Amino acid sequence: MARYRRRIGIGAVAMVCLLVAVPPLRRALSFATSRAILWAASPVTPFVPDFRRLPDTTRVLAADGSELADLSGEDGRRQVVDLDAVPEPVRRAVLAAEDADFYHHSGVNPLALLRAVAGTALGHTQGGSTITQQLAKLNYTGSSRSLFRKVREVFYASALEERYSKDELLRRYLNQVYFGEGAYGIYAAAHTFFGVDPAGLTPAQAATLAGKIRSPSGLDPRRNPDAVIRRRDQVLRAMARHGWLARPDLDAALAEPLNLAPPEPPGVSRAPHFIDFIEREAAGLDELGGDPDTRRTRLLTGGYTVETTLDPKLFDATTAAVTARLGQPGDPITAVASVVPGDGAVANLFGGLDYLSTQFGYADRGLRQPGSAFKPFVYLAALRAGIDPRSVFDGTSGRRIPCYGDRPVANYAGEDFGGSIDVDTALARSVNVVFVDLGCQVGVRAVVRAATDAGIPDDATAAQGAIFLGGLDRGVSPLSMASAYASFASGGVYAEPYGIRRIRDSGGTVVYEHHRRTRRAFDAAQVGVLNGALQRVVGEGTGRAAAIGRPVAGKTGTTEDNVDAWFAGYVPQVATAVWVGYDPSRSMTDVHHRAVTGGSFPAAIFGDLMRAGLAGVPARGLPVVSPDALHLRRIGEPPPPPPPPVPPPGAPSDVIPSTEPESSTSTATSSPATTTLTTIGPPSSTTTTGPAGPPATGRR
Repeated sequence: MARYRRRIGIGAVAMVCLLVAVPPLRRALSFATSRAILWAASPVTPFVPDFRRLPDTTRVLAADGSELADLSGEDGRRQVVDLDAVPEPVRRAVLAAEDADFYHHSGVNPLALLRAVAGTALGHTQGGSTITQQLAKLNYTGSSRSLFRKVREVFYASALEERYSKDELLRRYLNQVYFGEGAYGIYAAAHTFFGVDPAGLTPAQAATLAGKIRSPSGLDPRRNPDAVIRRRDQVLRAMARHGWLARPDLDAALAEPLNLAPPEPPGVSRAPHFIDFIEREAAGLDELGGDPDTRRTRLLTGGYTVETTLDPKLFDATTAAVTARLGQPGDPITAVASVVPGDGAVANLFGGLDYLSTQFGYADRGLRQPGSAFKPFVYLAALRAGIDPRSVFDGTSGRRIPCYGDRPVANYAGEDFGGSIDVDTALARSVNVVFVDLGCQVGVRAVVRAATDAGIPDDATAAQGAIFLGGLDRGVSPLSMASAYASFASGGVYAEPYGIRRIRDSGGTVVYEHHRRTRRAFDAAQVGVLNGALQRVVGEGTGRAAAIGRPVAGKTGTTEDNVDAWFAGYVPQVATAVWVGYDPSRSMTDVHHRAVTGGSFPAAIFGDLMRAGLAGVPARGLPVVSPDALHLRRIGEPPPPPPPPVPPPGAPSDVIPSTEPESSTSTATSSPATTTLTTIGPPSSTTTTGPAGPPATGRR
């Protein structure tokens, strides 16, 4: 009896193996099993609306409700093609890559489904979805990695198979699936990568596109052609195994080079760099799907309305200011970022006038050395250590400071400030020697902590004395600097920057809403002392070109050999950082017949854009506190009172000549307006790096 049962068991296993191993039998088994699965699911199949028309495209709105972009692709490449306009080799390539048994199952591949369910239960990522299941995922269920989502996917696949023919489903898939580089559908993909209509694709080109469906971003033929060719060849050999490609055609296709078409310029929108920033932010939202490619697909094809933080008035003012100041051929790049203090809303993101050709967002992705724009973090570290900013240091250029090594520390252009100078004046005039000495008093770790508390990334800072003058390991972006300075304007509250306020689906339902993420970074009183000092930078120091006729604070920054130039500043309503430089890095000693410093073009652009962007916005005072309100100790002896400054001929008597020859001689001034502790909240409501070594000279 036992022998008989064993023979039956062996026979059953052999039969199953035979069914699986022999393609016709396997297909029959798969079809029968899938029909059984879908029959069992039919009583609970959900309703699927008519999806013969592609989903509505997504609109991106500015903070004032005006439209910034329509993500349908204004270049017209996204067109619907009928199935009979897609050549047989193209269709076969997609089937070979994604679902060879598409015409032989009822929407579900049982063996692949079992693997996927088992893998999901064990916490592994498993493929195996049929084309019908992929359509269900793209249009109805999303791609969260859960067993519940997989079951819902089967139900929707059942509904799709009942309502539509195989040809209708394949047509929809070919017109909707994402191929990378913003190409949705086979028409856009053929034009994006090969510059032809789908009818003009060779078998090798069709296999290249079909192979990319698995990983549109990872299999990038422009960045990783070898991986793309390996995947293409897998698809071609699969086509041959299924009898869809003759041996001579296979050999020719395997030998064919990629022959990509040149990249096409992106569609024009009002703020293309900000739109790309929004798309990257959306790619991280779980509400749009379980992986970046799915989120991107749903964003562009889901008919959403994306409400963003961009202030069009501020952005337009930035474009005008940069065009007027540095808009000539050969001029350096200008990148600008603006953030709402206490809220984190990115009100402005300008990645350069030539963004459409470079496709690199210098405002949020470019990492450059900040120079003396980093000195406020040394100042705050000193306040935390109990050092009074009225302490005096020797400002003599070229002196050696013990903790900095044997290198002499020079002021910008070797300027000598005649011995003793207090910290506040040294900040206003950007005296390097004083800030290296002050940094040595508090230590590198304290300065690093102050910077990271303000949101400067941990991996940007340097564990060496160069940090006192802004010498960082990796550099910092204008967006990071604007966010950090926004924490000064808010009375010490850091807010994580963001660009998407909320997303609504085509029916108006909110599917995502941003919740402000803030933390206390600095003591409000200490920030109030810094605000008063940074107002002096604009009122009487190196940043006078940034004056805008209302209370404003900020700091210039210029790196060695004038490679990078910055101005970062703020009013209570918005903080803005402006960077000017070349990529690749080079000296800016002769731009429009002058050397570029933080007090020249960056400060002037800041002044232009803030003055125009804030027109009509009521002026408010910054939270300013006297050092007397803190328990601080003074270092050094107070210097004798300086003689009154002599104004230049014809200038108003209250203007002190700038100590930075390259800065503007704008006569607008800004002085501390209050002595309150009030925290100012929000209104009502590839990578480039500069010099990374520890320079001892030339920082301003």
